[in-house]
Parts: sequence; C-alpha cells; structure tokens
Amino acid sequence: MSFDYTRLSHAYITDESFADTLATAVVCSNRNGKRPCMTCTDCKKAARRIHPDIIEIGKLEDKLIITVDQIRALKKDVYILPNDSMQKAYVIKSADTMNTNAQNAFLQILEEPPKHAVFILCTENPAALLPTVRSRCVELKHQHSIDHADGTDTQEHEELISNLINAIKSDNIKLMECMFQIDKLDRQALSFFLEKTREQIILTLKEDIKTGSKNNKSLILAEEVLIKAEEMLALNVSAGNISGYICASMVK
Repeated sequence: MSFDYTRLSHAYITDESFADTLATAVVCSNRNGKRPCMTCTDCKKAARRIHPDIIEIGKLEDKLIITVDQIRALKKDVYILPNDSMQKAYVIKSADTMNTNAQNAFLQILEEPPKHAVFILCTENPAALLPTVRSRCVELKHQHSIDHADGTDTQEHEELISNLINAIKSDNIKLMECMFQIDKLDRQALSFFLEKTREQIILTLKEDIKTGSKNNKSLILAEEVLIKAEEMLALNVSAGNISGYICASMVK
C-alpha cells in the first residue's frame, strides 16, 4: 500500500498493526519531510510509548464494549491543545465494540473535529461501524496473506525482507541478489513486499532507539527509497524498473 504520511486526514480506520506507525506520523515534528522520521524527539517518545499527545482508548477491564462515557470523556479532551506536538492522535482500539450510543457520540466529534486532532479507529471488522462513521474516515486496508501465481508465499516474503534489510547495511552483492528476486514479483506481490519491508525497517529503527543504538543511516535511506518505489508502482512502473531503481539508490 502506498501511503503519504505528509498529508494526513482527520480520521482513519485501520488495524492495530498499523496504528502505532500512523500515530507516530501524526506527532512527528518533521513537518517538511518524511514522517515518521524516527529521529525527532516526538518520534522517540512515541517509540517508547510515552508521548503525551498519543491517547489510547480501549475497552475497560470490566467491560466488553467501549462505553458512551468513554467517548464523552474523549470529547472533553479533544478540544484541549496538544502538549508537545502540533497534533494529537487518538487511537481507539477495538473500535467495533462501540455500541450505537457510543458511535453516535463519536460521530458528533467527527463532524466538527478540531484541526489538531487525528482519530485512528482500530478494527478488523469495519462493517461493524455505523455507515455515517465510516463515511467520515479514510479506510486503510492491509493484506495479511496473499496467494501468488508465481508461487511466492508469505514465508518466502519474510525471508526476502530479512535478507534485504541485512544486505542494505553492508553487502552490495547480496543486495543485488535480492533485486533479482524482487524483479520476478508480480504487481500484487511487489506491493505487499514494499509495504512489509518498510514496516520492518521502521520496527528495526524503533528497536535501535529503545536500545540506545544509533539509527542506521542506510535503513533511513532505504525507507525513503521504498516510499518512492511505492509511488512508482502506483504509476504503473514495471517491477523490473522499480527493482533497478531500488538497487541503484542503495548500492554504496
């Protein structure tokens, strides 16, 4: 999936695996470039899960649903200006467990949201949300598994992603070998590969921050290259040309 983090909407429906990245992009202080940059103070706080402008809402321990009282509390908070960032991200987990009253209360917020608020509704079942709520959100759909005509399966993708990330750091020969494999992917498989590789790079950079390691400049460059590759794919550029671009951009 190609996604422009620099132009954010006010509300999204997605799954929890993507919510952290999206919330980090919301609070990222790099407003004139790639978001999330994973190097600014806001991104580092988000990675450590201590950013005051990322607010999570979920089912209470003794409840099976997100209650209307929780949404009313959110409504009071949403008009308070952000603490550190220019925007606030509200991550609503298990959003499909909001009952009708809670969703209607949330709809009132969606209809006239403050400019500094971005809502991220996490659910595997968007159909459980009211049509009026869904119509005011951008739905980001992820592919968790794909059957490919060329025989490439998810396990092979994971191995290729791992090999590529290791090659990016230090081995041009292995990097070019990975490019030969990428060149054989069909468009659907390539889209899946680019998306998952970028997710893994972001996770690797987050782990570097947590452990105090310096960010790997090669990985930061690689994510920028993959963003461009996703844009090329959306413009119907061939897999061969895209793999050539990735190789030329990353070979040291």
